[in-house]
Amino acid sequence: MAISLSIDCPSLNNTGLELSTTNVSEGSVVKLSCDDFGHKPSGGVREITCLTNGTWSSSIPKCEWSWDFNTEEKIIFGTSVAAVLFIIVVLIAIVVAYFCCYKKRKDNEEKLYNASYNSSSASPHGYDGPYNERDPYPVTYLAYQDSVHNGKYEMYANPGSIDKPWLGYIPRPKVSEGPFYT
Repeated sequence: MAISLSIDCPSLNNTGLELSTTNVSEGSVVKLSCDDFGHKPSGGVREITCLTNGTWSSSIPKCEWSWDFNTEEKIIFGTSVAAVLFIIVVLIAIVVAYFCCYKKRKDNEEKLYNASYNSSSASPHGYDGPYNERDPYPVTYLAYQDSVHNGKYEMYANPGSIDKPWLGYIPRPKVSEGPFYT
């Protein structure tokens, strides 16, 4: 009776490869892949077989970056690139909108604000801001801040009040329900 001793191949654990099996006995076939995105086993080796002399049919490959993506990796890569480009386009649109529209409108409001108060009488102490001594009827009014005292406009000392001119009108309220008063 003949006793046959089987020789195992070296272990493939801790090689950075994803293995189909951890069986390292003679004749076992191990399919190889890499777990990291875009990486493939070097040399194009996809499977190795344990030979009778206790060695693998090919040298143990390492995982290397490859531009040869499978379908799933192509979808992930394409979606990631599209998302980054979308974010860049949105940021550019926000910056353009700020500098073209918001800043321009703010500058125009500031010019109108300055023009309405600079056309009033000048301050005797050189301050040419919006709160200098003005004529009794300035070009525009500060909403809720002006009061007439001795024929001149004075401002209430209320730091929380509005300091921009109100250039509109107060519309007449519309009555949609209830009795009409005559």
